[in-house]
Amino acid sequence: MEYIRQTIDSEKLSGFLELPLSLRNTKVEIIVLPAQSETVKNTTTLKRGTAFGCLKKYANPTLIEQEKGAWERAVTERYANR
Repeated sequence: MEYIRQTIDSEKLSGFLELPLSLRNTKVEIIVLPAQSETVKNTTTLKRGTAFGCLKKYANPTLIEQEKGAWERAVTERYANR
């Protein structure tokens, strides 16, 4: 990767770059690197959403009623003899 690194007087940058007060009237180092291409940015930053509803197509409506209280029944069956 090619780059340019140069130390210059901050006065030369004041016309097109707004510098913080602490960097004004001093020498600053400028490093110029190539920007990432759009295709690389799109593959590295994935859009995150929610998983809500993503498995809806696998739902069995006839079993939904049986799911209510299923955990309580399973625990009672497993630990009833203890």
